[in-house]
Amino acid sequence: MKNRFVILWVIWTLFGVGLIYGISASESKNSLISIIANVLSLAPLMGIMIALGSVKAFSRFNDWLRCDPNSHYYVAGGISLLFMLPGILLFKFDPYLSVIFATIVFTVLGVLKQAKDQVFILTWTDLLLWLVLWIPFDLRWYMGMLPGGSDSYAWFSVALSVIAIIGWNGYRNAGIGYNLVPTLRDLRVVGLSMLIIMAFVVPPGLLTGFLTFSMPESYNIPKLIFEFLGLFLTVALPEELFFRGILLGGMEKMFSKKWIPLVISSLAFGLMHWNNVSTLSTQITYVSLAAIAGMGYGWAYRKSGNNIIAAILVHTIVDWAWRLFLTT
Repeated sequence: MKNRFVILWVIWTLFGVGLIYGISASESKNSLISIIANVLSLAPLMGIMIALGSVKAFSRFNDWLRCDPNSHYYVAGGISLLFMLPGILLFKFDPYLSVIFATIVFTVLGVLKQAKDQVFILTWTDLLLWLVLWIPFDLRWYMGMLPGGSDSYAWFSVALSVIAIIGWNGYRNAGIGYNLVPTLRDLRVVGLSMLIIMAFVVPPGLLTGFLTFSMPESYNIPKLIFEFLGLFLTVALPEELFFRGILLGGMEKMFSKKWIPLVISSLAFGLMHWNNVSTLSTQITYVSLAAIAGMGYGWAYRKSGNNIIAAILVHTIVDWAWRLFLTT
């Protein structure tokens, strides 16, 4: 487990410290102690998430995961401790919520570890665990579990990504293609996918009035860079892991017709956006456009040879461009 993984983990944890501190400190409502709590709790998780994006580092880590009989206790215990840290530092520790969260993490990783020698095809157990992790996050049920001052959305998006990477790509050997270093082929796929998605999403969005062009007079470049990184790490990465890596990848072995899992996973992705707007007409439009975009992300994932980085990059750029040039 050591050597390459540990070095990368330290490097990316320090990157996380700088990124999280910069974002947290920019919000005047955050006290110094809440900023420190947020950094100490989230940065190590972000470091793990990015470090495991190296194929060689993940291989080392995975050897330890599968060989050490107690590995899932160490991983689940570490994630649970990081969850408790803000509450401890801010004197708002809630043992009840801590037990609930720890039980979820230990159970999910324990069940996935037990199935480590099975060929990965999406089973009812996988689907149930997927729902247990994703649905409360998507509906924001987790958001009140961390004390005030903590970036709950960012923390849970990164934590769930780490659980998914270790649980499915590690123990379940799902072959998600979790590699955060894009190849030239990936970049070509990203460019083509962008054109396809924009061609099928922007015109109907404008015609229905759901989208309008919005060009600000000037842009804050440092802020735009932070937004891109935030979208990449806390929006696109977890969503692509769950909807393309686990859901689409797991269903592909269930159906002989490859369009079926692509449509199902894209519709599920679209439905996730139902609660983002309030009126029925905008909900239907948003779900439809998101499902179309989901098919584009799924196409990018497949076309790149199931490299999740291609789907993540397309997703990030689409969301980023949406914020830069379009409003709903």
